[in-house]
Amino acid sequence: MMLRYAMRWMPLLLLTSAALQAQPLLTGLQPRGVQKGRPFTLTLTGKNLDGAKIRSTMPASFTLLASDRSSPMSEGRTATFLVEPAGDLSVGAYPIRVETPDGISNIQLLAVGTFPEYIEDESRPGALPNSNDTIETAQTLPPAPLTLNGALQGPERDVFRIQAKSGEKQVFEVEARRLGSAIDPVLEILDASGKSLARSEDAPLLGLDARVAVTFPRDGYFYVVVHDSRYSTQAANFYRLKVGSYAYPREIFPLGGRRGEVVQASLGAQKITVDLRKVDANARQVFVNLPDSAVLPVPFAVGDDPELTAPVADAIGLPATINGRLAKPGQVDRYQVRVSPGEALAFRIQARELGTSKLMAVIAVLDEKGKLLARSGDEPLADDVYNVNQSRTAGDPMLRVKAPEGASSVVVTVEDLALRGGADYAYRLNLESVAQDFRVFLNAPYVNVPAGGSAILPVTVQRQGYDGEVQLRVSNAPPGLRVEAGNVVAGGPVKETPQNRNSRGTLILTADPGVTLAPLDLIVEGVGKLPDGSSLIRRAEAPAMIVNVAGASEQGSVDRQRPLTAPWLGLDLPVARTKPGAATLEVTMLERTRMEEGDQMKFRWKWNPRDATLPLPKTVSAEMVGAADIRVIDMKADSDDRATGTFLVTTTKLTRPARYDLYITGKVTAEGQQEEIVSRPIVVEVDEVKAPNVAETGSIR
Repeated sequence: MMLRYAMRWMPLLLLTSAALQAQPLLTGLQPRGVQKGRPFTLTLTGKNLDGAKIRSTMPASFTLLASDRSSPMSEGRTATFLVEPAGDLSVGAYPIRVETPDGISNIQLLAVGTFPEYIEDESRPGALPNSNDTIETAQTLPPAPLTLNGALQGPERDVFRIQAKSGEKQVFEVEARRLGSAIDPVLEILDASGKSLARSEDAPLLGLDARVAVTFPRDGYFYVVVHDSRYSTQAANFYRLKVGSYAYPREIFPLGGRRGEVVQASLGAQKITVDLRKVDANARQVFVNLPDSAVLPVPFAVGDDPELTAPVADAIGLPATINGRLAKPGQVDRYQVRVSPGEALAFRIQARELGTSKLMAVIAVLDEKGKLLARSGDEPLADDVYNVNQSRTAGDPMLRVKAPEGASSVVVTVEDLALRGGADYAYRLNLESVAQDFRVFLNAPYVNVPAGGSAILPVTVQRQGYDGEVQLRVSNAPPGLRVEAGNVVAGGPVKETPQNRNSRGTLILTADPGVTLAPLDLIVEGVGKLPDGSSLIRRAEAPAMIVNVAGASEQGSVDRQRPLTAPWLGLDLPVARTKPGAATLEVTMLERTRMEEGDQMKFRWKWNPRDATLPLPKTVSAEMVGAADIRVIDMKADSDDRATGTFLVTTTKLTRPARYDLYITGKVTAEGQQEEIVSRPIVVEVDEVKAPNVAETGSIR
């Protein structure tokens, strides 16, 4: 399975202990992987795991075994299950999540392989750290084939000794990022003198993971070295070292196919049949593999437009997806596209972000005379006032352009930014006639809603030519779950570029007191209005899981340091009810004054603690979602009522006239745990500032 980076446009929701309260949290699995074909025990580690039930797509039964109650400190920190697979499991990665009376947890991935499983000595409980960091102290591996489960304890390297014969061939592979580990693995094979025989980092088809095939030059001992490329310290620090003589995909072409069809794909020396006839309507990719393979399967994109395979000699009609490959360094692929004069066109590349191509694509569109109309993939990243999380490297490029007046065709070109080429430089080029579009991304992998309280769901709307307002909604909200807010302000006054622009949105989920909310997946949608009055509806895409990578920064870090997501899991938004919070929080508008430069609005907050002795904060945090150039000032608690207070919000001429969602949050400490409490939202309408030197007090809006 392939784990994807959280894209540069995705703000990260940090699930801190303040937000978790008594909700279950998974921090690890023991073991990280198993050999298929037999029952096994699985121990979950984390917090608040008492009464846990496993939710997984793995076809198996999960029976909770007796918990270890030897120490009060161990309560709720582990849960062990007997896992009995229902038949022969396929090789791959399976999500493990738990639910308890206090909510649902995050996901950890469990690998299923074909080789005998072993554990690194240094990773066993009570083992000395840094005990296998050199050739002299290397751990001896058993005969291949094998899978060794290890971990990098900070800035170290793990060294393993193997014995080989002259001419013997072995494959060495590290599974890490594909399973949700935060390490960026480097794999080296050394001889007894320390000379490097082979090295791998970011192997083809494996994203950031590593793989090498080695033919040993002589009899003797050799050494396998695993380390992080930055020697960083990661919380998710595990890896699986696979050793054996086995086949694996050498390439994948095409990178995807059309939903509802049967596709032939090459994995190198062997071709396979990919059946996409029963793929879910919302799935963007499936996984493919060699028959009876020992390796994790690789992603295969799923599209909805007619598919073509390069080279394409004739002019191409819209819509279409072209499967191509830059087979040689410096190659530039050219396609003629039939268009109508003034037609709105969209060109999108899929390559790097699939994890199966090394192409850093540059696409350009030219008119019939060869004049450049637009280009994307090699320009500086756009200044985006809605995007506070840009990286130094962009994702796959896209272009929006209008066909020139009088034109019957345009030419689109594809090349690599560094003019590279080869079997690993495949791509999918999608061509559409669309003037306005957008995508919706959830910035949380799951949500637990406190009984009688509220929880925040932050959302990013990625604009692709559509600059109007978007209304977020949940299409399958159950009775007793209120869904409020969801106003995404129209695109701001920023410079138009071929790249995407982003807008922020928020949904507030509130569980009515006493409601029984069984865990379910919510379907979140964004709705926009087109000029002709029709609606543009886009289903939100969920991250499924988020794994933080230590060393990343909020701004300017490279893609390999971005938090990891797993959208291939195909989940919407898992949501469950958790126990009531220590308090609820309310916000109301008291008055509004029209000033020369904008509005001044006065708000009141009110705490409703469950325990009258609960210490309450003297301030709260206020958020007016998507509003530019506002200030929150004069925050002060009432002198005669510690549960209430007021604050002011001021707008300016730069604050876009729109409907905004305003909510507040505050932190309280109850029973030794800090909780973040969220209010239900109110809608604030900001009008255009028209006349100077006019001040008026209006009705509350």
